[in-house]
Amino acid sequence: MALTKAQWDIDPKLFEQAGVNIHDPKLKEKMEQRAKQMHNKFNRDLQRNKTKAVWNKSLWSSGEIVFNFKDWKPDERENPQQARFLGRKALNLSKEMINGHLNVVMSGDAGVGKTSLALAMLNLLRHNGKQVLFVSTVALSELVSQQYEYKDRKERLQGLKRAMDTCDVLLLDDLGADGGSIEKVSGDGYIGARKDVQALLFSVANNRYEGTEKERKRANEKNIKLIKPVHQTIITTNNTTDELIRIYGERTISRLVTRDPNHRLPFNEMDDMRIKEGI
Repeated sequence: MALTKAQWDIDPKLFEQAGVNIHDPKLKEKMEQRAKQMHNKFNRDLQRNKTKAVWNKSLWSSGEIVFNFKDWKPDERENPQQARFLGRKALNLSKEMINGHLNVVMSGDAGVGKTSLALAMLNLLRHNGKQVLFVSTVALSELVSQQYEYKDRKERLQGLKRAMDTCDVLLLDDLGADGGSIEKVSGDGYIGARKDVQALLFSVANNRYEGTEKERKRANEKNIKLIKPVHQTIITTNNTTDELIRIYGERTISRLVTRDPNHRLPFNEMDDMRIKEGI
């Protein structure tokens, strides 16, 4: 049934001038379909902009790094079989994280490819609409220190903290590097990383695992049980889990570092590519 003049919010002549047949019996259906398409496009654009905004808050130690799974070359490693296994496992975990609730840990010596594969995971998740964030823990510790002297650093840290709390997937790169040498961490009387860094990371870990206070309140009001971890985290580290506990505390590490072997990638048998490449 065609729409009557009384049903239009504006003068039908405007539609006629635009070449729209207001007597078309399917006009209302077409308009509703068009409105739905525009609504969906708006939501896609909004999600894309949010994803980009979160990614732009990433904190790098020495500039942004781009790495994808196609850049992982197992045959160029001294242990190609182990490299293929790690690449496959990282890819599978990435796919699981698209609709999952899990944390991932990549551990091993420096330069063996942990950050590269972690970034490949982030890029896959990002291209599947996930809000992802890269944070170098070394750069984070520096930013925490600088906030007391520079107002702009404090403001950046506040914005970064909000993103770290709630982004879909957070990559904490080189966790433990700000805690000192292995000898220092293992020594008697060791008191851990800076107290302000410890406090910050516990707050982030708790909000990511349990959900923020606002998220928990909203879930309670709707009688919904949040699946933990509420927000997923990828960790790369040169330290053992016990060493990380000494650096940041049990409460923080228990929320960030999974002990599920299916979600852990050991790089123990991998060669140092930075030495190989003369870096």
